[in-house]
Amino acid sequence: MTMTVYLHEDMMGAGLSVTFVERPGNGLDPLIMRFSEQGVSWESFDANDLVAQPEPTFRLPWDAGRALLDVLMRHYNGAEDTRSLRRDYDAERKRVDEQAKVLADVARTLAGKVGA
Repeated sequence: MTMTVYLHEDMMGAGLSVTFVERPGNGLDPLIMRFSEQGVSWESFDANDLVAQPEPTFRLPWDAGRALLDVLMRHYNGAEDTRSLRRDYDAERKRVDEQAKVLADVARTLAGKVGA
């Protein structure tokens, strides 16, 4: 079985639609996760029927989606602001590249003096 999560912007930009889909394989229809008072259940649907689009598992307003992302990132040891982390990584990489360039220039200069 393969679990896939789909995110779509709700109409009018009100938030996100989140759909959890389990694909059991062996020619069986995919299943959509549903929540109820009894817990989690799975509902089959015909993936080839493009007219009858199934309802998502749940909908979230934008601020709730962002709060969920933040807590999931913390839970799975991620950073709250991955863009900031990426900028830090790129700056450090640039610094190390410059340092390597200077060291290579020094080595070239020294090699030239030893050979002369």
